[in-house]
Amino acid sequence: MSAPTAIDAIARDLATHPPFKQLSEAELQALAAHVRLRYADEGEVLFEQGAPTGDVFYVMKKGMVELLRREDVPSAGQPVPWVLIGRCDQGDLFGVRPLLAQGPYSARAVAVEDSLLFVVPWAAFQAVMTVPAVATFLAAGFAAELPRRFERLLSASADARRASLTHHGGARRGTAGAAEGDERGLLRDNENDFRVVEPVRDVVACVATTSIREVARRMAEHNIGSMVVVDEQRCPVGIVTNSDLRTRVLAAGVDPDHTKVGQIMATPVQTVPEGLSVSELIGRVLRQRLHHFVVTEDGTPQAPVTGVVSEHDILTTQGSHPTVLLNQILRLKDPARLRAVRDKADVLLRSYLEQEVSIEFVANMVTEINDALIRQAVLGALRELDGRYGRRPSAPFCWLSLGSEGRREQLLRTDQDNAIVYGDPAPEEEAFTREFYLALGQLVVERLVAYGFAPCPGDMMASNPKWCQSVGAWKQTFERWIQVPEPKSVMHTNIFFDLRGEQGQPFAPELVIELRDHIFGCLATDRTFLTLFAAGAIRHPAPLGFFRNFVVEGSGKHEDQFDIKARAMMPLSDAARVLCYELRLPVDGGTFARYRALQRALPERAELFEEAAMAYGILMRFRAREGLREGSSGRYVDIRRLNKLERQTIRNTFNVVQELQRFLRVRYQLDRLP
Repeated sequence: MSAPTAIDAIARDLATHPPFKQLSEAELQALAAHVRLRYADEGEVLFEQGAPTGDVFYVMKKGMVELLRREDVPSAGQPVPWVLIGRCDQGDLFGVRPLLAQGPYSARAVAVEDSLLFVVPWAAFQAVMTVPAVATFLAAGFAAELPRRFERLLSASADARRASLTHHGGARRGTAGAAEGDERGLLRDNENDFRVVEPVRDVVACVATTSIREVARRMAEHNIGSMVVVDEQRCPVGIVTNSDLRTRVLAAGVDPDHTKVGQIMATPVQTVPEGLSVSELIGRVLRQRLHHFVVTEDGTPQAPVTGVVSEHDILTTQGSHPTVLLNQILRLKDPARLRAVRDKADVLLRSYLEQEVSIEFVANMVTEINDALIRQAVLGALRELDGRYGRRPSAPFCWLSLGSEGRREQLLRTDQDNAIVYGDPAPEEEAFTREFYLALGQLVVERLVAYGFAPCPGDMMASNPKWCQSVGAWKQTFERWIQVPEPKSVMHTNIFFDLRGEQGQPFAPELVIELRDHIFGCLATDRTFLTLFAAGAIRHPAPLGFFRNFVVEGSGKHEDQFDIKARAMMPLSDAARVLCYELRLPVDGGTFARYRALQRALPERAELFEEAAMAYGILMRFRAREGLREGSSGRYVDIRRLNKLERQTIRNTFNVVQELQRFLRVRYQLDRLP
């Protein structure tokens, strides 16, 4: 056996830190051959803010380096102080961002003690940047600052992962090792995320002038559940399904012999390109509520048909599916069985998080399931009240989801936040209407508890008479909170201004629109409230000064734990809320949708809002994983249990929080507040 070389020693050291530990042995050796060691004296400047970027970056082996930044240009007689933006210790990478951005250094790097560094040539490192685990590591650490570049990087990574799975039949050796090590849950390389749904080929099609009877005959002959309607170039113009034949022909009394299929087909047809993954198609099914997709050569209706994908095909590939759970919820009435279905949703949530499925898609999936449970709880409660009262109020009502559920972001079953709004009743109906809807709120809350949703410790639920009101009373409540903005009132608005009304019968969502319009009108004439509203978004400053130790709780039940909700997530969601209400943007959705709306409304700050949305997604994913791992809400994190990648993932979102809070301070002149 040959003696270890200097390259072996460097490779061995690098392999103890992400992302290098995710490389195969051959990849690591090839990279280590280009890496050299450098000694830096205490006080030595490694690179200067504003200087052109070199062709290397650094990995800390021993010692410590501080990153400092000046926000303004120094002027004669008025020196501008350096602001500490980060500390790098063993295993940290620095000098990577400017290389990715292809711009000058944005900070000064200075050794604050004698340090030993690995110097990594950028050209050599680029050879491994599309390794899936490496790309994921870089995205977790730096995507919030360089979103567009990381979209390209992760796209290349996904291509590489697909190629690896196609040609090697499984995950890379290095990545699989990471899934079994201390990066479990952050870097798992699960091929299900990229498993392609194979469409049905040899598509049976017809033209729009074909009779309905002939279409039905051919569908029965080929034992298929749908038929694509095409034009002369075999481009899709519509689709007809077994369900269409039942509802649009038999039930409607249409003559199948003398009616053309073009008269009853669904159009325009929804088309998709070849090679979509399970998660991509599930997203389309949930968003568009469709059960069949036509595959064309380029994914558009202007190209010839090459196949058909049905919901059944997706289920066969995936083995489980959110719509299966939704259908079960709609059929069941027993609370215990409904709770069991919601438990299955947690299993599906864990799977999607492991597969790195889009966090916004995951949130929408969970919201759809939660909303279906709410609907079942309301319908069951109404049936019970029908037996008790024998009639219902003439005034319509709407169930309001508040807080994280109102924002479509309640991934885990945390405590309930809900309310009821009902139409202003006639004087003679007022007492009965209030009694009925308060009873409804109490029954629904009890049913949701049975489904596994904890009651709110602060009693912010529809079972509380304070939160079950007519639309007129709600308007007065909101006016009072805005015009006399006491601390408790501002706290309430942070929850109630995320209100979202349930859609469809038996609900009246127009009441929610009326409430939101009223809030906008009140805010248009009261800037004082907006200032205090914004002040709430900066009450927890980004803990940028604590890089070796996070800011943790100093006492109580969660002593020495990091509050990821209050110190990282809430500043981002609060900022999006106050800005959307100031600009009167009627966003029906949560933090992601709000930041998209803000990008359009304030294009000069579009990049900041994009970064904020990405940082929020990173934190939301981490909290959900932490909650599933610990069987908790995921809010409080024991920093001592986190590996280096997890600490860096959270730590790098603080830069975005700080920049967003700085923007709010200037916009709302918050430094003038007493």
